Amino acid sequence: MPCNNVPRIGDRIMHALTVSNTPDKVIDITARLARSAVRSNEPPCSCATSIEQVESAWRLVYDRYSEMGLIDQNPFGIHAVPTAVGQHACVIWGPEGPAVGYTMTLFRDNPKGLALDSVYASHLDKLRRKGRRLLEVGMLADRRRSAARGVGALFSMMRWAVHFGLHTEATDIVIGVHPRHAQFYERCYGFEQFASPTSYPLVRNNPVVPLRLRLLEQLSHDVLPRGLADACNNPIPASAFSQRFAFEPEQLRGSLIAGFLATRYGVDPGQAIGLARANCALAKTA
Repeated sequence: MPCNNVPRIGDRIMHALTVSNTPDKVIDITARLARSAVRSNEPPCSCATSIEQVESAWRLVYDRYSEMGLIDQNPFGIHAVPTAVGQHACVIWGPEGPAVGYTMTLFRDNPKGLALDSVYASHLDKLRRKGRRLLEVGMLADRRRSAARGVGALFSMMRWAVHFGLHTEATDIVIGVHPRHAQFYERCYGFEQFASPTSYPLVRNNPVVPLRLRLLEQLSHDVLPRGLADACNNPIPASAFSQRFAFEPEQLRGSLIAGFLATRYGVDPGQAIGLARANCALAKTA
């Protein structure tokens, strides 16, 4: 069954907007979605609300990516990209004992662009010119070695990604994945490949497949892929995102994040965030 009453193509949510016209308010669509009981065995997730939580999540990304040989080691012990830092971003994490067990970072399109712009700018620009509003999913990591538990956590985090996209009026979720993972996103969520695979410099030129989920179009179908049906049937209210970490300059000053971005990318996060705020307002509250 489709998510009833989710705005369709041609409704207000789908009118053509440029990046500079992103909504200045997070819209709560939860009341318009079908509800069902949240499963007791679903791995818990939440938004990072403090710099300590964000740095712990990105430390896990660093540990896993460096272990897999995807990135170089650095003295800060974290991994991030400049486009993931700002009020347009949301870090999702879940616990494993006292530590961060799994994480992903969501970031709306903004004047700094998306991480995938480094290799697919022309394809993403074509979508932007059509008025599509993009949300990238990136920086996924899981501490556990169990494949079954890892898939459960991924379903849980992707549910947050879908609802963050809906609440902020994204039309498309994009992600770059290793070729062996592409089938999971295609079958479980309805993602489709929007360009040819290539090598990705951000992960030591490992192969990447660019995928796109046309969110509202997919939700309008009578039969939904398993993962999208799970997200549809288990809504997350806009209020769950309202206290996410804001990446304010004063919060970042002297942090590991600021040090890493300055050393690795030559970026001053305070200046970059100020530019993003001036040109791409995305409210933190519903």
